[in-house]
Amino acid sequence: MALSIGNSQKVIVSKEMPLKSDVAYDLLGQVGNHILLYRNRGNHKHHVEVFDKEMAFVKDRKIQFEKKKVDVLGIVPRDSSFNMIYSFREKDEIIHRIRRYQGNMILQDSSELFRIPKSFKKKRFLIETSENKNYSVLFDFDEKDKMELYVIRNDSLDLIEKRVLEVRDLDLRDRFREIEVTNRGEILILLELKNSRFSKNENHFGLYMMGSNAAYRYTRINNFGRVAGDIEINFDNINRRVCLVGLWHDKNRDAAKGYFYLNKPEITLSEVEEFTVSLFTQELIAEANSKEIGKTVELKDFELNQVALRQDGGFLLFAESKRSYTRRSNYQSSYGGRGLSGWMDHFFEDVIVIAVDPYEKEHWTRVLFKKQFSQDDEGIFSSYFLMKTPSRLKVVFNDEIKNNNTVSEYLLDPIGRFNRNSLLSTEYQNLKIRFADAVQVSGSEFIAPSEKNRKLSLVKIVY
Repeated sequence: MALSIGNSQKVIVSKEMPLKSDVAYDLLGQVGNHILLYRNRGNHKHHVEVFDKEMAFVKDRKIQFEKKKVDVLGIVPRDSSFNMIYSFREKDEIIHRIRRYQGNMILQDSSELFRIPKSFKKKRFLIETSENKNYSVLFDFDEKDKMELYVIRNDSLDLIEKRVLEVRDLDLRDRFREIEVTNRGEILILLELKNSRFSKNENHFGLYMMGSNAAYRYTRINNFGRVAGDIEINFDNINRRVCLVGLWHDKNRDAAKGYFYLNKPEITLSEVEEFTVSLFTQELIAEANSKEIGKTVELKDFELNQVALRQDGGFLLFAESKRSYTRRSNYQSSYGGRGLSGWMDHFFEDVIVIAVDPYEKEHWTRVLFKKQFSQDDEGIFSSYFLMKTPSRLKVVFNDEIKNNNTVSEYLLDPIGRFNRNSLLSTEYQNLKIRFADAVQVSGSEFIAPSEKNRKLSLVKIVY
């Protein structure tokens, strides 16, 4: 179904697909000339549904593996193909393999990556992939003080090497915060080493940057005098810069007083660094809290949502107001077998955007107003999707979380000017779009899942 909407945009909607038995699904985006949707239908049934560029259904392909019981560890979409990394047990070993499929689901190639002995404790590998999709890393915490990382080259389907990070007398699983893989296959691992209001004068993070042959560099990043809340690590592959950004507070994690960051060329990182710290301006706090200047000195309930890198080496911080409330007491909500998640009110509201240039100067700040309220849905229809183009950013979101709804967007240019536009109406279209899970497929197109009455459809918006 194709619909024309204002300002020359077009909306194309796929067929509806029942979700009765699905455990999970993953929108892979556009691979070659096809749109792909991976579905884990439970009972070890793995499928990929194929659509053409106009969202017309092409076929449903069930994946046939070497064994019935297979764990899919990760799927890496690329320009004209995608890789599927999976594992299965054979006798006393766990075998890890990788496959490459074309967009039309023709199997191109496959290879074995590595084997490990079967143990009483099952390894639960996580996966991280580089921005250019050339490298993926499977990682797991083998012991409290040891982290194992398997570096995979996606174009050749090879295991490049196994790397190990071992830090004596430190619980790596507990201290681990984030991992990033560069376009050259380097691995950045961020650890939270001390971060408490009772140890403010000692608070710091540790950053390990691992290259080939198990060599690594370590940087201690001091955060004296404050407590970090949310933090995110990014690697700017164009400018070769390490970018860490977070929110900080004094005592209450839900009340941020400002933000901090480290944004430097990786080659200039020394053994000890300091975060640059900024207070939120009184004007920004007043606008975000809808109060007079000076009435409050912090932003309550704001979380760091994402960091977008600028082409000049700077960055944009996006923080969103989020809060949830339980409508019943613990005793009432659990009585009869219904958990707390069934009695929750979710509020996703305004978004703060702060632009910082590569010279550590705050460029501009903006507050993008929205009010989203929902009940008992874990907030999956709330928040927003950030679409990136060289000339502007588009922040797309549901105005309200209900059946007949208007979709709006903010258009942000590089110097902070913005407009708010109505994008489309879902009235009579049987759509309830999950914008936070959208995937950008080009500079003018993105695809988002829509769920309504346990039925899934894909929505493509073309500008």
